[in-house]
Amino acid sequence: MDTGIRTVYEVRKAVGDSMDAMVDLNQGWRMAGDHIRPLDVAEVKHIIQQLCDLNVLWLEEPLTGSDVKGLQNLRASTMIRIAGGEMARTLDDLTRFMENDALDVYQPDVVLAAGMYRVRLVAELALSHNHWFSPHTWTNGLGLLAYLHVACGVGGGPYIEFPYDPPTWTIERRDFFLENPIWIDSEGFVKVPDEPGLGAIINESRLFRWEEL
Repeated sequence: MDTGIRTVYEVRKAVGDSMDAMVDLNQGWRMAGDHIRPLDVAEVKHIIQQLCDLNVLWLEEPLTGSDVKGLQNLRASTMIRIAGGEMARTLDDLTRFMENDALDVYQPDVVLAAGMYRVRLVAELALSHNHWFSPHTWTNGLGLLAYLHVACGVGGGPYIEFPYDPPTWTIERRDFFLENPIWIDSEGFVKVPDEPGLGAIINESRLFRWEEL
């Protein structure tokens, strides 16, 4: 954790106040076989004290997703936005955060969990309660287009997650089956395509090359 805090410090030192920085503790869900004890509320509060000094915009998934009361406690007692909900599976899971006033930033996942219709509903509810909506978007280009349409349709933001983590997760690997891979323009924006549907043009030959494997 000390290394992580130091990394945030170095980022802030490098960019000054010219860029917002967000931090993800990634405790909302666990991978199979992960037996490391998750951080508790007291430990996270100690981390938040250090992050506040670094002007972090939000802290993502600081506790396990089932600890709604703990998230509520963090949000009520700290000076940093609390974000989460990326692996919430049902509408009830997501509205439970809202009923308990547990999140500042709602991040449901359109593809991996709740679907476009339910995520749009959650987004509108969150925005109507003066919260933020910034969907979790770690998927391929087709999924990114689905997130983009939902976020733009309701006015989500101020940021949208862009799946890009070279050298393993590059645009070429992520969008290999799309005729028009999705990229960021020189000003940091992603354009919403105006073609029918999601706006994706799929190159089927790039998919069929794998059918015999």
